[in-house]
Amino acid sequence: MDQGDQNKQPKQYEDAEEKLNKIGSDDQDQPKRRAPIWGSFLNRLNVMLIGIFVLFAMLILRLSYLQLVQGDMFSDLVNATETTIVEGSVPRGLIIDSEGGLMVSNEALPAISYTRGQDTSGEDMVQTAQNLAKYIAIDFEDVSDRDLQDYFVAANTDVINDRLTDDEASAADDEIYAIQVSKVTDDDLNSLSDQDKEAAIIFAKMNAASSLSTVMIKNDGVTTEETSVVAEHSAELPGVNLTTDWKRTYPQDSLLRSLLGSVSSTEEGIPSDQQDFYLAKGYALNDRVGESYIEEQYEADLRGSKTTYETEVSQDGEIINSEQTYAGEMGNTVQLTIDSEYQAELEAYATQYLEDATTEDNNTIYIVASDPDTGAIYALVGKKKNSDGEIVDDALGTINSVFVSGSVVKPATISAAYGEGLLEVGSDNEITDEPLYFSGTPVKASWWFTSGNDSTPRILTDKQALAQSSNVYMIKLAMAMGGVNYYEPYMDLSELDTDAVYDTLRRYYAEFGLGVSTGIDLENESTGLIGADTGEPGKALDLAFGQFDTYSPTQLNQYISTIANGGTRYALHVLDKILAPTEDEETAGDGATVYEYEPTVLNELSITDEMLAEVQEGIWSVIHTSTGLGKAIFANFPIEVAGKSGTATRTDMLENSTWAGWAPYDDPEIAVSIVIPGTTPNVSVSAQAAAPNVLGLYYDIEEYQNKVADQMAENAEASAEEAEVLEEAQ
Repeated sequence: MDQGDQNKQPKQYEDAEEKLNKIGSDDQDQPKRRAPIWGSFLNRLNVMLIGIFVLFAMLILRLSYLQLVQGDMFSDLVNATETTIVEGSVPRGLIIDSEGGLMVSNEALPAISYTRGQDTSGEDMVQTAQNLAKYIAIDFEDVSDRDLQDYFVAANTDVINDRLTDDEASAADDEIYAIQVSKVTDDDLNSLSDQDKEAAIIFAKMNAASSLSTVMIKNDGVTTEETSVVAEHSAELPGVNLTTDWKRTYPQDSLLRSLLGSVSSTEEGIPSDQQDFYLAKGYALNDRVGESYIEEQYEADLRGSKTTYETEVSQDGEIINSEQTYAGEMGNTVQLTIDSEYQAELEAYATQYLEDATTEDNNTIYIVASDPDTGAIYALVGKKKNSDGEIVDDALGTINSVFVSGSVVKPATISAAYGEGLLEVGSDNEITDEPLYFSGTPVKASWWFTSGNDSTPRILTDKQALAQSSNVYMIKLAMAMGGVNYYEPYMDLSELDTDAVYDTLRRYYAEFGLGVSTGIDLENESTGLIGADTGEPGKALDLAFGQFDTYSPTQLNQYISTIANGGTRYALHVLDKILAPTEDEETAGDGATVYEYEPTVLNELSITDEMLAEVQEGIWSVIHTSTGLGKAIFANFPIEVAGKSGTATRTDMLENSTWAGWAPYDDPEIAVSIVIPGTTPNVSVSAQAAAPNVLGLYYDIEEYQNKVADQMAENAEASAEEAEVLEEAQ
């Protein structure tokens, strides 16, 4: 093929080239497709990675700074502790008698205590309780089922939780524990060993403690071996400490134990009905407090000031260290007005009296002795023969037992008559004593008619009426108070204003302390029973000679004291002084005076001194005039005494016998009231017959002391035995 032929393209090649040119031309005419956006995405990702890198770098730099620069500070924070003040108990104050003799003291006891940490769990306490139970003996005889249930739940929480249904497991927090306890079966409790039961009691005491408070685990009968082994294993007993506790002791055994009162245990703590009161005063729930009478009345003085400790607590609530910062101080000493020796002598006499009692109903005797010029009580004696024939203490009966008291109140009726102008000073004030017959009312008469059927009229002065104990004299005075100034046989008493009689007599009686509070510093005093107005006018007349309202032995004592001292009614009291504690119990009475009781005047009599002098002379006449009913009984008594007896009929064969008086007559230093319910109408067993013995013992008259010497020895032995029983009961 020549060159020309070579330059000449075949037709199919020309056609192909033309098509390719056309396609190229078409591509130029169409819009171009966009490229993917990978570049933008990669740019953003790079920025993010750079940011993360920067943040990590900053974090590494910060951590390095904290570790290298502030590491010590954070280490200190981790190991930081909190200092808290914890208080410990101190012995209560002593109680002593008027001469400084110990009545209530304290005995130091080795003890094992537990202080609960801030965040101590139940599981932690169970472990500690189980460990402690291995080393000390605990009496578990009286362990309750609830204590065992609580212990089992705490010691076997996972087991108990496996027994819960889904609904039970999701119960509210305040409901879940009760559900858990309900899952403890009898078989669970029966599976507990004796040591588990000991641990349960220990756990119950631990669990009762609030955060950082201390409870006694064992404070009775702790042995030397127990203290040694607890000290040796202290590392496995967090919160457990060896300490000293105390218990109340009674050097005079059961003498006046009921009056002295009682103290709660650490387990009992504050009585539930007084928690708000005591907590507001800074007490803890498990603090021991006085529960009755002297111990309760003077709690604020007897409690003392608690020991304080600075306690270091770690971040997890565990106690690391405890250091005493204040040793505390035992409570103040309470000195009473009670003369213990005189009290013991009177108790011996009262016991002797009841052993010789004439009837089964003659089973009680009460004696109160006091200083009429201050209200200070020397002795409160109550003895009762129980159904087994045993003679037991009933000193509290002197303030909370009341009796119809009879003619002993007649001097108050005479006083009321003077006050109302029915009797006049300097006048004979004569009234005829005769049997009184009223329509619709049994005959009213004096004892010589009711006992001897002697109806002979007697014209009596007010002093003679007291000396001979005329009922009719008092009745006619009461009639005059009620607007009836005359008497006719079988007259109708419809004209008698009984309200005026009741109101007048009770108003004057109250001035002497009859029917009202004596102000005594002891709880549960009875103010007596006021007889109800039954619409029977004769009852109003009965009030005038002591046959209607009731009074306590202490009220009778305050009443006669008010007459004896010249008309001032002083509050009765058993507190003499509050003294600062001393190092030696034997010198407790020498402590510095913190407070001294000042006699409290409740009221003055409304009658004049001259009127009262007439009443005093009438009471003196009972013992020192030829017709006085007390003359024979006090015939050979070496001290000049004034006093009035009374009898109140209970049945045809029984009566309440009373006596109230004072000595010496011109310069009173002792006032006495005696109440013997249920005696026979026989002067030899009357309260008046007992009076010389009561006064003779006060004045240390040998004749009367010899009478009770043997009985005092017997009483001392019985008192010691009774004290042992009381101690075991506590």
